Parts: sequence; C-alpha cells; structure tokens
Amino acid sequence: MAIIDEQGRLFGRWNLLDAMVGMLVLGLIPLAYAGYLLFRTPMPVLTQVTPAEVTIGPDMRVIVRGENLKPYLRVSFGAYQGQSFLFKDTTEAEVELRAVPPGVYDVILYDFAQERSRIPNGLTIHPSVLPDARVVVVGMFGDLTAEQASGLKAGMVFPAVGEVVAVGKPVPQVTRVFSRPANVEVPVPNSLMVPATINMGCWVRANQGEPECIANSVALHRSGLLFLPTPFGTLPFQVDQVRGTQPLEPLEITVRFGGPPEALALLKTGDADVGETHNELLGGGVVTAVSPGSGSRDARLAVTAQRGTASWIYSGNALRVGGPFTLTTPAYVLNGTVVQVAPRAGATR
Repeated sequence: MAIIDEQGRLFGRWNLLDAMVGMLVLGLIPLAYAGYLLFRTPMPVLTQVTPAEVTIGPDMRVIVRGENLKPYLRVSFGAYQGQSFLFKDTTEAEVELRAVPPGVYDVILYDFAQERSRIPNGLTIHPSVLPDARVVVVGMFGDLTAEQASGLKAGMVFPAVGEVVAVGKPVPQVTRVFSRPANVEVPVPNSLMVPATINMGCWVRANQGEPECIANSVALHRSGLLFLPTPFGTLPFQVDQVRGTQPLEPLEITVRFGGPPEALALLKTGDADVGETHNELLGGGVVTAVSPGSGSRDARLAVTAQRGTASWIYSGNALRVGGPFTLTTPAYVLNGTVVQVAPRAGATR
C-alpha cells in the first residue's frame, strides 16, 4: 500500500494536511507550557519571621523571609497591619510594628487586598518587663454633637480605655496643635468638646531611658491627642493633665508673690488658678485671702493636691514650703514662694 494514495491520504487513513496540522499542535503544547513557566508571575510565599518573639515597646521591627516577594506587598499580624514593608530583595523584607498589643499572631502576607501566604502563630509579642500602671487623665473629648455631649456620663466604662470618673459642661471645640515653640488653638466649627476625667490603664516603656506611660499607642502628656473607642464611635481626647490615682486632698497654702506692682494689684480674693488650659476638672486652687502690699503680697489659697512619697503634688509639681508656685489666671500670671502648707480647716479626708 502506498504511503500517500491518490486522495492525499497518509497510509490510506489520514489526510496529509490534517496530519501535519495535528503534529504542529502537538509540538506547540510543550512549547506553550515552557512559556507559561517562563513568563508566569510566581506566587509570593512566607517562610520565616525573625525574631519570632519580641517584647512590646517602641520601634518594634521584624524580618520576614520568603520567596518571590515584591515591593508592593504588605504584612499583617492578625488584625493589625504592619506600618511598613521595607523590601530588600525577593527573599527578605523588614516590617515595622506599632500599636500591636501583647499576644500571639498569625503573620499574613497580602497582595493588595488578597491573602497570599500565612505563618500561623508566627509572632509572639510579650508584655513589657515594666509593670502596667493606672493613671488619672483629665482632658477633653472632641468632635461631639450636642446629643453625644449630653450622653457622656460619669461612671461610664469604656472596655478598651477605662472608667469615666467625672464629666464637665460642653464647650465649643478648640484643638491645640503644636507649632514650635508653643501650641496654637485651632477652632473647630459646629463641634463641641466635653471635659472628662478618666481612670485609665497604661503600660510603661523606657524611651531612651525615660519611662513613659503609653495608652492607645500614645505617650500620655499634656496636649497629647488620643483616639479612644467609645459607644459613640472613635473620639479624639486631648490630654490636659496626667496624675496618679491617689485621691485629691484639700489643703490651704500661703504663697508670697512678687512681681510688677501692676500685676500684684490685680491679685484678689476669688481668683482661680486655671493653669495653661481651661478645663473645669483640673482641680486648681482659689485665692481665699490677700494681704495688702505693693513690693510683695501674701495670699492664701484653697487647693487640692495628691499625697506623694516625698511631698504633696499640685498640678504635677511638688508643693513644699520654700518651693516655687505659679498662679495663672485669665488676667495675669504671678510667681511666688510657698510659705505655709496645711490641711484645710474643717475638711474631711
């Protein structure tokens, strides 16, 4: 039998042209597969986290290692997203962590919004070696509507924050913004702020050798701005004062003030020490008596202070005989020296 017959069939069965096309298709299959392997984008994979255990603190960083890593990837630790993804090469990147509390977390690699790889229980964050603490923070809740402002009450407990100890009257909102070398007050239209005192938990970190109390990822200090979860949503809370949890006790102090005669002439009974911020819950002092004079004047003040280990504490400063005292009112500022400190007559502890 002829290999190719009169009809052009191969071995009398297949058309020669069809057979050539079939062989070409069969030859293209391995070529297409080789092209797929050559040009496809390989999936990124995580293989290791170093170190696998860290102690909570500032500037927490870990190295993630894997295969086929790209600069646009990101890493999350459970529900907490890493602050950065510093790509080094396709096998290694550095990730910064902030505001991640102690716990054990899956390390998850994302490509845009899609999970690509995961290391279960890949990172453990241990608590600080320094003890947790509690402080009393006085400040202002902001960005409130009239309805929200009226809903803030003493005794409310915010599980992730603490207990509201006291609440003041709503006032128009002003946010203090740091502009070197001082703070600038920025009015916020159509919003209210409410003074509040919160018994708040915090953890202590040593920042360059100086211990700080950290709450909601922010070091607690005057004018610090926290964003606190509340039943009304996440609200800004600007700090006016941080003090210990010891109770405030009533004292009567006598201060000898000096200064320009024009300023001393303004000193009178009933003047309130409002400090640098106007918050009715700060627990400042009130002038109860003033002696005559022009070169210097003695004034008695009713104040509330905390009993510290070495002295009374008033507005964050030691209150001792011979120590300095600054009286700040809306009209003037006077500096003086404490000459007497005594429990207030008739006051009960």
